[in-house]
Amino acid sequence: MRTRSLAAMIIALWVAEMTQAFGTAMLYAGLKALIATFKDPVLVGWLVTTYLLVGAGAAAVAGRLGDLFGRRRVLLILLALSVTGSIINAVSTSFAVLIAGRVLEGLAGAILPLCVGLVRENVSKERVPMAIGLMISGASAGTAAGLVIGGMLVDLYSWHALFVASASFAALAFVLIRLCLPPSPLQPRTAPLDWLGGLLFVPATLALLLAISSGPKWGIGDPRTIATLIGGAALFAVWIRQSLKAVDPMFDVRLFRNRQVLVANLATALVSMSTLQITLVFSVMLQAPKWTMVGLGVSATLAGLVKLPSNISSLFAGPLSGWLTQRGGGRMVMVAGGLLTSAGWLLAMAFHDSILIIGLILIVISFGATMLFAVGPTILVDAVPHDRTSEAAGMMTVVRQASLGIGAQIVTLLLATSTVVAPEGGARYPTVGAFMLTMGVIVAISLVATALAFALPKGKPVAAV
Repeated sequence: MRTRSLAAMIIALWVAEMTQAFGTAMLYAGLKALIATFKDPVLVGWLVTTYLLVGAGAAAVAGRLGDLFGRRRVLLILLALSVTGSIINAVSTSFAVLIAGRVLEGLAGAILPLCVGLVRENVSKERVPMAIGLMISGASAGTAAGLVIGGMLVDLYSWHALFVASASFAALAFVLIRLCLPPSPLQPRTAPLDWLGGLLFVPATLALLLAISSGPKWGIGDPRTIATLIGGAALFAVWIRQSLKAVDPMFDVRLFRNRQVLVANLATALVSMSTLQITLVFSVMLQAPKWTMVGLGVSATLAGLVKLPSNISSLFAGPLSGWLTQRGGGRMVMVAGGLLTSAGWLLAMAFHDSILIIGLILIVISFGATMLFAVGPTILVDAVPHDRTSEAAGMMTVVRQASLGIGAQIVTLLLATSTVVAPEGGARYPTVGAFMLTMGVIVAISLVATALAFALPKGKPVAAV
C-alpha cells in the first residue's frame, strides 16, 4: 500500500475511534444541563450506562460479523446507525426517545474491534503495531474533545448541541471510511455458523454488565442484582458449553487457550480495574474541600481542565507503543507501560498538594496507561487467526468494560473506608488514609498486570510472524 493511501486509511480509522470516545465524554460535560431538564440524576445516569452497556454488548457481535461479512461494511452500518441515533437525540424532548437514541449511538462502542481488524487486513505485518498505536490515539483525542467541546456547546447553546456534534463526527467518519478503505474480503466458511452461541453471548454479557453497573445502586441483596448475576452466569456457562461443542462457533472460547490471548485479556482486566480509574480518583481528590487535608477544593470545570493535558499527551503514547512493539515486542511495552503508570500512582501518594503537580502526575499515569491500552490489540493480532481478529478484539472490549465497572466499585468502597463529615450539610469526604489505601491497591494491581507480561514471548516483535 502506498504511503499516502496508508496515511489516509489511518486518519479515517483515527476519526472513527475518536467518534466512539467523543460519544462517551461529551455526555459527562452535559450531565448538569440534562439533570436540570429531566430533574432526576439517577434517570439521567442511564444515558451514560445505556451507551456503555450497548457498546460492550455490540463489540464482540459486530467484531465477529465483520470477520464474516466484511469489516468495512459492518463499520459503515454502525456509523450510519450512530448518526441516526445522534440526530434523534438532537431533536428529542422526551427521555424515552433519548434513551432509544443512545441505544443506537452506543453501537459505536463496537468501532475499535473492527478498526483493529481493518488495520490487519490492509497494512503490512511489520507496520501493524504502529498503525494500531496511531489509530488508538484517536480515543484520547475523542475524550479531550468530548470534555472541552462538549462543555463549550452546553454553555453556548444547550445539551441538544452535543448530539449535533456527535452526529457530525460520526458522519465525517462514515465518509472517510467509505472513501479511504477498500471493501473487505468475505471469509469462506466450511461449516454452518453457530448462531445459537451468538444469541447466548449477548444477553449473558448484558446481564453481567448490568449487575456490575447498577447492582451497587440497587443493593447487593436486591432481587434485581441477584437475578441478573445468576442469570448472566448461567447463560455464560451454557454459552461456553455451546462454543466448545460447535465446529464453527460464533464466539470461540477456545481462543483463550492461547497464552498470549489469555495474558492480554487478564492484563486488560487488571489495568481497567486499577489505573484506568484515574478520572474517578482524581476528580474526587481535586474537588474535595481543602479542610479534608487532601482535597484541593476546585470546581468540576477546573478538575476537567487539569486532566486535559494528560489526554493530549496520550496522543503520543499510542504511536510510541506501536513503534516500541515493532522493535521489541509486546512484552517489553507492557512492562514499560506498567512500570510508568505504577510510578505515577506512587508519585501521587507522595505529592498531591498542588494542582500543577497533580496535572504532571496525571500525564505520567495516562501515558503509561495508553501504552498498555495500545499494546493489547497488537498482542491479539499476533496470536489469533486472521478471520477472528475483530472477534478477539471485541471480546477484549467486553472484558475491559466489565473490569472498568468492577474497578469503579472497588475504588468507591476503598474511598469510603475512612471519611470525614462536612461541618455544614453533612456530606462525607474521603480522608488522606482512604486515598492512600486506594492508590496503594491500584499500584499493587498495576504491578500484578505488569508481571503478567513475563508470560509473553521474549523479544518477539508482535505481528511480524
